[in-house]
Amino acid sequence: MTSPADPGTLLDLGTLAAIGVMAVMTLFNRMAGFMVMRFIPLTPRVRRILECLPGAVIVAIVAPAAAHGDIAMAAGLAAALVAAKLLKSDFYAVMAAVVVGAGLRFIGV
Repeated sequence: MTSPADPGTLLDLGTLAAIGVMAVMTLFNRMAGFMVMRFIPLTPRVRRILECLPGAVIVAIVAPAAAHGDIAMAAGLAAALVAAKLLKSDFYAVMAAVVVGAGLRFIGV
């Protein structure tokens, strides 16, 4: 039996197999998405939906933590909403969220 501090325990066969399976499934999901989208006409409605997806995914990840009392995440989410509304840019909204969230974490909030 190896000790927990032994670097060999970090990359055992089971871990490598799990990483490999996750990589293959991620590749499959990405390719399947492209294949399925070939058969969906890009109407203005579908285009708007696809444009909203990145923001929706970020909110789906951050909102539960913010709702459970994580003040830094809630402030970052609020900063992102304000930046998105004022600047009309997803990039600047994400940057505002990162700066506010990381700044609050840095000062210990």
